Amino acid sequence: MTQPNFLFILTDQQRFDTIGANGSVICKTPHLDTLASEGVRFNNAWTVTGLCTPARASIYTGVWPHRHGLTRNEGAGGKAAIPEDFPTVAEHLAARNYQSHFTGKWHAGSRMPGDCGFEGMNLPGYGNIWKYEGYHEHLKENGLDVPQLKTAGTGWSNNLILAGVMSGPVEASIPYYLAQDAIGFLENRPDEAPFLLALNFWGPHAPYTPCEPYASMYDPKSIPPWGNFNDTFEGKPPIYRRYRDAFIGEGNPLRSWDECARWAALYYGYTTQIDDQIGRVMNALKRLGLDQNTIVLFTADHGDPTGCHGGMHDKNGIMCQEVYHIPMIVKDPRNDCRGLVSDLPASNMDITPTIIDMAGCTVPENLDGKSLAPIIQGQTPDHWPDYAAAECFGTHFAYETRMIVHAGHKYIFHPGAFDELYDLDSDPWEMKNLIEDPGKREMLEQLRHRLLTWIEKSGDSPTIASGLFDKRPPDTSIKYEDLLGDNKS
Repeated sequence: MTQPNFLFILTDQQRFDTIGANGSVICKTPHLDTLASEGVRFNNAWTVTGLCTPARASIYTGVWPHRHGLTRNEGAGGKAAIPEDFPTVAEHLAARNYQSHFTGKWHAGSRMPGDCGFEGMNLPGYGNIWKYEGYHEHLKENGLDVPQLKTAGTGWSNNLILAGVMSGPVEASIPYYLAQDAIGFLENRPDEAPFLLALNFWGPHAPYTPCEPYASMYDPKSIPPWGNFNDTFEGKPPIYRRYRDAFIGEGNPLRSWDECARWAALYYGYTTQIDDQIGRVMNALKRLGLDQNTIVLFTADHGDPTGCHGGMHDKNGIMCQEVYHIPMIVKDPRNDCRGLVSDLPASNMDITPTIIDMAGCTVPENLDGKSLAPIIQGQTPDHWPDYAAAECFGTHFAYETRMIVHAGHKYIFHPGAFDELYDLDSDPWEMKNLIEDPGKREMLEQLRHRLLTWIEKSGDSPTIASGLFDKRPPDTSIKYEDLLGDNKS
């Protein structure tokens, strides 16, 4: 049987609700919508953590941040590089003679893509594409000027740029260049070698900087306030107010929706601009006759607040839906599963074991991610976890939290404060913390039991859950296997 090729598309900080197939009525993503109609859309997908470096290291290794050690962005704590005893997906595929090419943002530690089995771009840290020689060669070859940014929004005490409009035509933009690099690989690769092409966009991560026509595509006045924009944080842990006040400057007036709507309009424009470049790569697959044997996987490292919960910006210890609920779509053209929607819990950490499995390799037992291959192939797994977990070690300051999502509810454990419990079906904007609601006591215990079991199974620090362990009934002995059920996809 011919080995399949893989195109893995990773966007940075893209919300679940920006995609038309996921219910967006404003932001346009026609190419991702087409991908969803031709593949499997995972409606219940979550990031392992809401921060770039730990999430990306987990995506490319298939293990939890607390295991690979990159728990914060570089320079902010944790290990500096993916340990060599946790091979990346490219290193696994080398055993099957795959050619693995990397394009775009890495931001997964000091060991670069070239050290982790990939050919292609090797930009350290967050990655300054503006100084990358290949980008400037692209501009020069096409008679294009270096784009200039006109700022349209700032924040934090140092006036960090949050949004703006990039000058120049689309062809001069970074998303266009990344798509062009990916297309160049497809056009010039050795015909006999199966490939893994990892295309990693920097956007729509802030600063939201689309060029025209995307910068003017969405009218801020047409974007209604988020359902949690007027959150007063009543019944919420102190981190909500502390983080918001740190962002706006303590004692300063709150951000207005008019201001946040301008961010959102540019965020949507940036998202659509990237979607169009995804479409260019998808069209190249078809033009080159590669589309029928290339499995396409799309997801994000995490989401984006975009002014939620009273004007929040960037990631933080708040495990809100806007940051942790992520889009995920997989298309396998060899299977007739067009338009399938799975509600089984999934994680961006599942990408690596899925690719390993579908490439015909043996998935190592020490991976924490699960292969989504049975679901992608239209099968119903005999056993599948009935919950999703996530962890956070802080972003702008140290702050640990853990999260469990199960049966339409989310539980967030705060070691240094009181916890959170939300009914996501009746309260999707997470406005009412039900942690003290007597009517949710049984559900709360179910969620805590799942969190404890996940901590034990994954090897997470037992100190994070010392208070929870004390609350376990003495006659309760829940094993991981007890939380696996005959779930339907």
